[in-house]
Amino acid sequence: MAQLFACTILLVILAYSSNTFASNIEGGVPTTIQAHPYLVSIQGKDGSPIICGGALINENTVVTAAQCLAFYDASQLAVGVNNGEKIVEIAAKSFNPRFDFVTMENDVAVLKLAESVESGSIELASELPANGAKGVVTGWAANNSLVDVAVRTIDAEECGSGDYKYSEDEVLNTMLCGIASNLQACNGQAGDPLVVDNQLVGLVSWGYGCGNKGNPAVFTDIAAERSWIIETANKL
Repeated sequence: MAQLFACTILLVILAYSSNTFASNIEGGVPTTIQAHPYLVSIQGKDGSPIICGGALINENTVVTAAQCLAFYDASQLAVGVNNGEKIVEIAAKSFNPRFDFVTMENDVAVLKLAESVESGSIELASELPANGAKGVVTGWAANNSLVDVAVRTIDAEECGSGDYKYSEDEVLNTMLCGIASNLQACNGQAGDPLVVDNQLVGLVSWGYGCGNKGNPAVFTDIAAERSWIIETANKL
């Protein structure tokens, strides 16, 4: 799985490999925080750059990728709401103890905010979207503006079937894939939300290359992680 780290779209790999891609989305369509009020950023308390995306699932709970806590000093992180206009401290946090940093299985975390916010939230998907479902990934372009990337969803079985660059032992049952409609679209930060029919179905996790030109990006499957998310959110 060493190739995973050499080719991933994730920002965290910048610390480990020189064969990496920029963390910002390229080829996206401009959007606004009003269109995606659930979107949050994970960044340093000192105002340092965004390292991950995430999604509000209620007024004080954020879902993001496990790697955003596992690979950084989580005590120094905060959450940007309303596209960074408000920075909120993290009162409690946990990532799935079954997270595997080699396979990226169970790449999900829950953050409890120190105060409630009223910006809006999104519902967790309870089931995997059908293959070919139209979704959108929202994140930040190089100028820190918000952009959308339209994707078509692909389940783990098809994604690891050999039709793409992945094998069945790489795309696991806590993952799903999404292929960009714009073949030039590229990159994205860990934790950037994938939404289908106004439900959170995935979080950007990893991928070989940019996830473009016919090669899907790999996402955490929210439906597969839903029980853990809800249980953990209730405990924090």
